[in-house]
This record gives sequence, C-alpha cells and structure tokens, in this order.
Amino acid sequence: MLYSGNIYIVLFFIYGISFFTMGVIALQQNIQKETNFPLLKAIDHLGLFGIIHAFVEWLIMFVIADLFPNERLVFLMAAVLMNALSFTILLYFGIKVVDYKGKGSTQLKWLPWLLFILWVLFYESSIISNGEISSKTNLDFDTLCRYFIGFPAAIVTATALYYNALALETMKLKKAALKFKLLAGSFVSYGIFAGLLVNKRDFFPANIINKQAFLELFGFPVELGRMLSAICITILFIGIIDIFRLENNIKMQNLMQERVASQERRRLGRELHDGIIQDLFASGLQLESLLAEDNVDFLHRELNNIKDNLNHGILKIREYIEKVSTKSMDLTQLRIQLDETINNFKKITKANIQLHYEIPDITFHQVSSDKLTQIYYIIQESISNSVKHSNASNINVKIDFDIRSIIIEIVDNGKGFDKNTAKGNRKFGLNSMQERAASINGILNVNSNNNGTKIMLTVPWEEGINE
Repeated sequence: MLYSGNIYIVLFFIYGISFFTMGVIALQQNIQKETNFPLLKAIDHLGLFGIIHAFVEWLIMFVIADLFPNERLVFLMAAVLMNALSFTILLYFGIKVVDYKGKGSTQLKWLPWLLFILWVLFYESSIISNGEISSKTNLDFDTLCRYFIGFPAAIVTATALYYNALALETMKLKKAALKFKLLAGSFVSYGIFAGLLVNKRDFFPANIINKQAFLELFGFPVELGRMLSAICITILFIGIIDIFRLENNIKMQNLMQERVASQERRRLGRELHDGIIQDLFASGLQLESLLAEDNVDFLHRELNNIKDNLNHGILKIREYIEKVSTKSMDLTQLRIQLDETINNFKKITKANIQLHYEIPDITFHQVSSDKLTQIYYIIQESISNSVKHSNASNINVKIDFDIRSIIIEIVDNGKGFDKNTAKGNRKFGLNSMQERAASINGILNVNSNNNGTKIMLTVPWEEGINE
C-alpha cells in the first residue's frame, strides 16, 4: 500500500479539515467588488482550491483506511483527477493575484487550463492503452500533475503574495504585509512538500527525490509537512481576512462620515438658495418699491430694514464659506465634480461624453486632496480640448486602478493632432497638464492620430499611515 498506519489517517483528516476551513471562509467573503486588492478579488478561486483539495485528502484517507476495498481504485482515480483540478485552480488564482488587472494575467490565464487539458488527455490515453485503471497509472500521473501543475501553482501563488506584501508595505500596512510574506513562505513550503516530494516512481526525479527518501533522511513523513503547511496557510489566511475586515469597517465609517458631510453641504446649498438668495431678492424688491417713495421717515425706516437684511445675508454667506472652505476633495467628491463637469460640457456639445468610474466606494488605498484636485483639472482640460478641437462624436473618461496607481484614460474619436506642432491654447493646455501631472508624481502620455486621441494619466496612491 502507498500509505499505512492510523497516523496517516489522522494526518490526512487534519490536512483536509485545514484546507476545507480555508475554502469555506474564502467563499463566504462577499467583498470582491468592494476592494482593489488582487487576493480579495480572486478569493473565490482560492476557496474552490481549498474545498476541492480537502476532498482529495479525504478520498486518500478512505483509500488508506480501506473502508471500501472494492472501490479503492475508483477513489484513487477520483482523488488524482480532483487533485489535478485543485492545483489548476490554485495556479489560476496565483496568476490573477500577480496582477489581476495587468496584461500578464490576461495573457497567461489560459495556461493553467491548457496544462490541465493536456494532462487529462495523456492520462486518459494511458488508461486506454493499458486497457485498465491501475494504481501504477494513477500514481504516475499524480506525480506528473504535482510536478507540472502543483509545484508551479504554489510558487506562482507565493510570488504573487510576496508582490502584494511589497505593495502593502508602501501603504504602511505592516501587519498585513508581514502576514502576506508568511503566507507566501507557507505556500513555498507547501509547494515543496506537495509538489516535489512525491511517491517513489521509476522515472527522474521521483526515483531519487521522493517521500520515502525524505522519511529515511528526516525521520518524519512528508504528509506531516503538508499538514503543517496547510494549517499555517489557513491560520494566516484567516488573519489576513480579519485585517482587511477591520480596514473595511474603518473605510465604511469614513464613507458614512463623508455621506453625512455631503448631506450637510447639500443642506447649506439649499439654505444658500432658499435663505440668502431669497433675502437678497426681497431686499431688491424693497429697494425697487422705495424709488417712488417721498416720505423721508418711511424711507429711513425701510432702508434700515434693508440694511439689517443685507447684514444678515452677509453673516450667512460668511458661515457658508467657512464651512465649505474647510472641506478637502476625496474620491467621492471627485466623482461628483466630474459628473457635474461632464453634464455642463454636454450642454455645449453634441458629443456623447461618458464617465466610467471603476474605483469602489470602499478602497484600502489613500490619495491626497491635492492629487485629486490636479487629477480633476487634467481631466477637465482633456475634455475641454476634445470638445473644442477634435470634432469627436464620442468622448470616454475612464477612472480605474491597480494595486499601485490610479489610472485615468480620456479617449475620443476625433480628428487628432500633432502634439509637436500644437499651437495656441491647446499647446498651453498640454503643457499645463504635463506640469500638473509632474507635480503629483504622475505620468501623462498623449497619443493622437487621425482616429482620435488617447490621454492616459497614471498617479501613484499615497503611502498609508503607520500602524
């Protein structure tokens, strides 16, 4: 038998419970659309890996216990197929987490499934050529699966987690960064125990580096290392979820405070319209009625009333200015201002102007009011140039993000221009946009041809506050 002894049954049971727990917790998270962290965006794939891999270990546990001797080969075959599928999902998860918005993940996302399909085809052809399902065939292809899918999956995932840890460090989220690094290390350990240390087979390197040789050298089974790695992965994963849940709650509180502040600003606006403007209008009517009045005493009394009304209006205006001037721009206000600006442009142009705002209300990143102000003016200038000069019928403004930056694209289908020979206001506008971008450490690229103009602005997120 491949395994023997009750100790292995216990190891596989705990091994499976660990990954099953992680999988259930991962699938219960409902934050994919509310975050800009790759791990949380792809968390459902990690959950599927955990659930499927847990059943793999429990199937092997049944094989070891020999509870169903007549179905032993069926259980082993099911375990081998599910194991390959779980590793494929883990590899897919790792590729998405490396950079879920970047070109790399888009170009490589098909690779895990290609490897899985090729593995299945060779597996089935081997069974057909042998004319039977044998333990040897299952163990051979389980080893190949671990070499070509399992080990790469663990290493890619570990690399992706380490990459995320570096991004977290720039945001001063030190506890989360440390746990990401430890989780990356746990996946490396798991990759070695589950991907390289396999059953002894009659082909290289499994004939030299295998579980039997490891047991003789170190005195404990590879399954113990796999189990401990699984426990570490689950504990660290739960810790990371707790950290982000806390951050999520803080962001929710800030969002609620901003909404309260926004409601207050709208209330002040209504007061400005319904109170101050109406008082000034009433004072104007009073003055108009006094133009034909000859009674000096009446005039004196009414002018004093008008004076009091104007002083009252001035006091209200001062209060309004004081309240409004203390506010600073944030992402929510940026979106509100852009909506207003685009609506104003729509009144003076026939072009179809669309805003695609893809930054969630709750984001773990920070950006200063100064940066947002400069971003707003760059977008405003870009739309203005397009409306005035391009004769475009469509103008699309997209505000997106990745783990390190805010990404703004303004694209039109106008006649384009040569930026090297641009003159007048347009040249001044381009220079102003470049200066604004440079002032916030942003990168501004302008590409224009006969098919239209594309302006892309990349601005790094702020560093966070020390924990």
